[in-house]
Amino acid sequence: MKDLKASPSTSLGILCGLGAALIWGAWPVVTSIGVKESITPVQVVMLRFMVAGVLLAPFAFRGPSSLKGWGKALVLAICAGTPYTLLVTTAFQHAPASHGGVVIPGTVMFLSLVAAHVWLGDKLTRTRAFGGFMITLGLAALAGGAAGGVETLRGDLLFMAGGVMWASYTFLLRHWPMDGLVVASRVAVISLIFVGILATFGFGQGLMNVPIKTIMVQGLWQGVLSAIVALVMFNRAVGILGSGRATIINALTPVIAVLLSFFILGEIPTLIEFAGLLTIMAGIAVALGIRLKRLKKPKVPATQLPEPL
Repeated sequence: MKDLKASPSTSLGILCGLGAALIWGAWPVVTSIGVKESITPVQVVMLRFMVAGVLLAPFAFRGPSSLKGWGKALVLAICAGTPYTLLVTTAFQHAPASHGGVVIPGTVMFLSLVAAHVWLGDKLTRTRAFGGFMITLGLAALAGGAAGGVETLRGDLLFMAGGVMWASYTFLLRHWPMDGLVVASRVAVISLIFVGILATFGFGQGLMNVPIKTIMVQGLWQGVLSAIVALVMFNRAVGILGSGRATIINALTPVIAVLLSFFILGEIPTLIEFAGLLTIMAGIAVALGIRLKRLKKPKVPATQLPEPL
């Protein structure tokens, strides 16, 4: 049997995984540029879901469309839609983009380990526990050594709150198994309704006065690349490589966020901040079970791997 790593399909899976990690890793940088220059957090949220909500609307009504199903989608939209996006986008006004790119996934990973152990009965191995400890230690280092003092701490706390919301979203998805595209579409459509409510009460005024270049960049990155393209690419990677390998590739997201924050935004962390960021990224890797050695040849042929969502 041919080595799976040498097959064209596996190369495609790796490219899709890397593409998703690049888009999601660049998201904190793109968002930070927007909110620190000419656009408000509410306007960012509006652009994201005005685009994604319209594009994904046709897929929101696929499959069973019961009141219970839409009720679940409403809860998921609160955790990962308009409220979540508004919260973390606001955080970029107070803390560096690199913090958002690391604190959010670090918080998600830590809470996912705890929730899986307490409520789902997953075994908390020593390796996972140590990874969780490293994440906690890194978060504490960021909180205590941030160059911006209380202002940066405020942003980091908002990032952590966003991590709690996203962890709740992933936990509920595991508890309520649903088609990935349908879930993303319903969350986008419900979030679009939330955006309409915000606009009705006067939030986000002045959007039409924002430079057209900013609207195009933010609309494309927020509503198309982050909300749709990256999701499709990640699902494709999962379908080809399996969830384990795809998740490992996706762990590059915070690394990409830190690197882009340095090269594009010129963010230079303090020594304590750098140690905290590095510790969180290492903790994520440890919790995922990533090892610096060649992956073993899979036992299951590519034709038996799950199809993409």
